[in-house]
Amino acid sequence: MYKKLLATLALVTFSPVSFAAETEIECSSDSVFSEYSCNQCFDWGTKSEWAFIGLLSDEWINESENSKILYTEQQENPELINLDTDNVEWTQDPSGEDFWEYTDEFQALMDEENGGYVLNAMSSVNWIKSKLGYAYKLERNEASENQNIGLLVYPILSHTIMDDGEISMNESWAHKECVLYKSADWNTKEIETPKELPETGPAEFFLLFILAMILAFGVLRFKNS
Repeated sequence: MYKKLLATLALVTFSPVSFAAETEIECSSDSVFSEYSCNQCFDWGTKSEWAFIGLLSDEWINESENSKILYTEQQENPELINLDTDNVEWTQDPSGEDFWEYTDEFQALMDEENGGYVLNAMSSVNWIKSKLGYAYKLERNEASENQNIGLLVYPILSHTIMDDGEISMNESWAHKECVLYKSADWNTKEIETPKELPETGPAEFFLLFILAMILAFGVLRFKNS
């Protein structure tokens, strides 16, 4: 656990991490969205070699007049797709399959009677997030500037709860939210600490940031003494 805490502090304090700052755009703006059957599309700008993308989350929105139910056993984890395998390499840091987890707010929606998670009409919830200290890393980027290099796809499959309480199982397709990443100048490497903190984020992030600053100050005093 001590090693994991140090790794998390290193990621938060010294690595360039991208936060939720995407802009929603029309899916017709780029053919890659139709290629991957995206229903809602976002642009997250350009990324340079060595960039980290972490503290990710997705919002489940129910804009209908009926409640929706989601079964976790039907869900697929979000996936970052490499759009230029010849010139680009994405990795997970740390590596492994335990990248995503369901949020506490989502877990609170559990309906024991129906065996799923129920979201009321005209409501929303942050339902899934990347674990603290986990991030995607743009390990290698030799793509030309503004070339499509990555597509983060969040699939969500939910079902409508009808007025009589019956659950419609006819929905056989998943709503896909897609975030597009493009290449920055390939000569640029992101090696500087972020200048700004995210406007919102997990409380643990701020605690670890404070701990990291205390640790850095302690090391500085030790060196100066």
